[in-house]
Amino acid sequence: MVEHPLQSLAAYSRFVAKLLDRSSVERSRVVVWPASPYTGIAEGEVYFSHGIRIRLREELDFDAGLITSYGYEVYRHDERLYWYDDFPHPNMYLDKNNFIFISEIL
Repeated sequence: MVEHPLQSLAAYSRFVAKLLDRSSVERSRVVVWPASPYTGIAEGEVYFSHGIRIRLREELDFDAGLITSYGYEVYRHDERLYWYDDFPHPNMYLDKNNFIFISEIL
């Protein structure tokens, strides 16, 4: 049976360690720690070749099995290429199949 990564701090820590154990990852500074008996935080950076890195922060709810808040930023050297977060974006919307569309800024 496959373990659901958001069932506990230990399960999520194992999930993150497995994701980071890849040849494409040069190094990482991602830490997962408890915020309460039922919640946790994952935060840090993952470094790839060609100066690419991902900065991340996740707030985890193990009782509900959810990532309740998140932010991801992708950089090439010091240039931020793009980011994802859980805040509403004024120029983005979901269609009926939950595909993200970005409308042009007028």
